[in-house]
Amino acid sequence: MQVKKIRKSGWIFVGWLWASVALAQYQVSGGAKPPLLVADNTPHRIQVYLVYGMEQVSISYTSPSSSHQWYRYRTKALEAEPVSSEQQGSTSVVNNPVEGYGYFVMEGDNPATSHFIWLIDYSNYPVDIQNLRVAENADPCLVLRLDGTNLTAPLVYRTPIGDETAINRQYEISYMTQAWQASSKLFAPVLKIDTLQGNPFNVSLNDPPLYDTEIQLTGDLFARYFGTEKTFSIDFYQAVAIEVHADTLLLSSSTTNISGSENEILAPANIRFTAQANTPVASLFIWQVFRADAPDKPLVRLTEPEMEYMFDRVGEYTVKLEVSDRSGMCTNTENSYNINITETELLVPNAFTPEGSPGVNDEFRVAYKSVVRFQGWIFNRWGAELFRWSDPARGWDGKYRGKYVPAGAYFYVIEYTGTDGKARKKSGDVNVIRSTKIQNKTTP
Repeated sequence: MQVKKIRKSGWIFVGWLWASVALAQYQVSGGAKPPLLVADNTPHRIQVYLVYGMEQVSISYTSPSSSHQWYRYRTKALEAEPVSSEQQGSTSVVNNPVEGYGYFVMEGDNPATSHFIWLIDYSNYPVDIQNLRVAENADPCLVLRLDGTNLTAPLVYRTPIGDETAINRQYEISYMTQAWQASSKLFAPVLKIDTLQGNPFNVSLNDPPLYDTEIQLTGDLFARYFGTEKTFSIDFYQAVAIEVHADTLLLSSSTTNISGSENEILAPANIRFTAQANTPVASLFIWQVFRADAPDKPLVRLTEPEMEYMFDRVGEYTVKLEVSDRSGMCTNTENSYNINITETELLVPNAFTPEGSPGVNDEFRVAYKSVVRFQGWIFNRWGAELFRWSDPARGWDGKYRGKYVPAGAYFYVIEYTGTDGKARKKSGDVNVIRSTKIQNKTTP
């Protein structure tokens, strides 16, 4: 079985630059791996870099002018202290800077031209998560939310005006689930991968597992970059969330030759109702049919994924589906159908012109709608049966034993059952009108 992989949003470096792309004339280098630019706070003209270890870390500044001075601050730029540097031509370098400080260069006496660099040694802030579990204060039927003990220290920096700002970590959550395949109308197993921004215990995912699965939390993004990421697991999670896809199929219904609305359904109508859900998590299926005038009294209750029902009475119906998981914690009731069965109509003509104008009133045919049962007879004036039929869509062509009957009055009897369940009978005369030029006729 092919397992597909869904990645809603993975590890994204959009807007994040390597240290070799410097703000103004700054460059940051050194550490176990090239420094990572994780924040570019344009309004405050500050960039934040993560390094892994402070060994051989340096910040350089290049300018056509050799008149510039390095400074650093811990709380705000107005309290900055000067820092020594090495001049190498038009470039000056601060070696072995201290993390947790903002560094900047001033050219002349105008602080408005300054940009700022903040360093964080990521090796001092490893991810530390304990007792990973699924949160009990979230609705497992609708969302997946993790809980546990997060001992991970925050990554923070201070802007030049002294505002403390946090760097959001990103974590990757993965688990097996099921996804609906519209083309095949089946559920298929998939590996779901998503990202959680900030504290992983403050994020609710709207796609809870539809499968019993292991849940893994991996991170963070920065640890993956530096090759130190960790994976925390929930070894087994019993899924309870339900996803249901239902459909209807009209297997058979009566026809009509009376115009009506597009939404009306003619009786008798045999309709199949089918439900697909994420089994075996979804285990109890209940189909119920109600009349609109008795919404608390089901006409039928079937505990199967599929149901067929014959609608043969006039009225408005509601068909409801309930699907529950095996524990009874979650129930899906999102699928219901309104069925409107039309009233019976049956109209009988009093004359027709066989062979007179082909295709126009050349058969004795009733006009009908929602006729549940039908039987008709034609008799001559002596009571002899000339024709009988049981399908209201058919009609009498005015012949008896292959020959047209003479013009005149004939007698019909029609018995039928309507959508109100009552048997009815209609009888009367029908006139056969024929041209005197038409020959080849017989008198029954």
